[in-house]
Amino acid sequence: MLPVYFVETVCAGSTVNWSFIGINFSSNATSLWGYAMAAAALMVALTAPVLGAAADAGGRRKQFLGVMTGIGVLAAGLLSFTGAGDIWPVLGLLVVGQIGFAGANVFYNSLLVSTVAPGRRELISARGYAFGYMGGGILLAVNLLMIRKPSLFGFAETSTALRFVFLSVAAWWTLFAIPLFLRVPEGTGGGEKTLGGSFTRGFSTFISTFHHIRARKNILRFLLAFLLYNDGVQTVILMATVYGKAELGLDSGHLIGALLMTQIIGVPASLIFGWMAKRFGSKRMLYAGIAGYIVIIFYAFWMKKAIDFWILAGMVGLFMGGLQAVSRGFYSRLIPAGMNAEYFGFFSISQRFASIFGPLMFALINDLTGSSRLSILSLLILFVAGGLVLKTVRDPENAE
Repeated sequence: MLPVYFVETVCAGSTVNWSFIGINFSSNATSLWGYAMAAAALMVALTAPVLGAAADAGGRRKQFLGVMTGIGVLAAGLLSFTGAGDIWPVLGLLVVGQIGFAGANVFYNSLLVSTVAPGRRELISARGYAFGYMGGGILLAVNLLMIRKPSLFGFAETSTALRFVFLSVAAWWTLFAIPLFLRVPEGTGGGEKTLGGSFTRGFSTFISTFHHIRARKNILRFLLAFLLYNDGVQTVILMATVYGKAELGLDSGHLIGALLMTQIIGVPASLIFGWMAKRFGSKRMLYAGIAGYIVIIFYAFWMKKAIDFWILAGMVGLFMGGLQAVSRGFYSRLIPAGMNAEYFGFFSISQRFASIFGPLMFALINDLTGSSRLSILSLLILFVAGGLVLKTVRDPENAE
């Protein structure tokens, strides 16, 4: 919803001239979106490991999760006060919201270890993604109806309904976070009583964990592989809507409708992907997901009509959640006991750095060549390289 709002309402076809470290840029909405996503990912990547280690040291995973959730909810709510021409305020809130969402996921992911037995983590991880797509799909469907038929909800015009959409996101996020805080166990902590002590110990633990991971080459290789192929996944997710708008000129109905279809397909697809990982092995399914995305990239480069974008959205839905869910479950079985959040902090580095280079590369190529199609084609490098590094990773049962 936000990419459509940013392209159609906030930017409305305008180009922005700006500079960074003495370099001048003239960027359209597609490039600006890519740069903002890259900036948010960089901030999370730099802070996630220390935050994760501090949460482990003090047994405060849910406390840290609550703070990050609050940041994301606040940013979503404040978007309702923006409008046409508010390019930098919207981009600023986008960055803050992404920090809240991505930061919360560090601690959310770490709870997988304290609540689920190793042999069931890929399956439960896939169910988590499936329910996430289900919830997101329901809200997206309501929001789409709200924008297309504002009078049904008592709104006089679409612009009023659009502002309420962002408030509904903030409320939805808050409401469905409550069961997690009430029912999901915290897991064991490191015994630090004070928040300051948790950060002090967390920083020293971060340094120790860095050296520990560097010595465990199997984990290091997986993190590198994940960084590469997930870079491609995240870029497709983050840039698909603005790409469809830029290359095909699709209206909001097509863009949001296709995204809704992605969410709907993602529910059963994630569950099936998780079941197949348990039956046939996680690495085989990771290879299948990477191969699927290579096909998606070629199709995105070729597409010319609105129906092509809908087909592309359906293909993304087949692989998006499953590939990420199986990766998360696979990694959780590589983690040493008692180091959940700090190791998932490093996992988040791979996730967040995977949201830096892809969008940044996409935006730069678009600015330099004026072609979003060349930008999307360049993502092939990430999937191919990720698959090659993944070949060197041993299954958790045979890891170092």
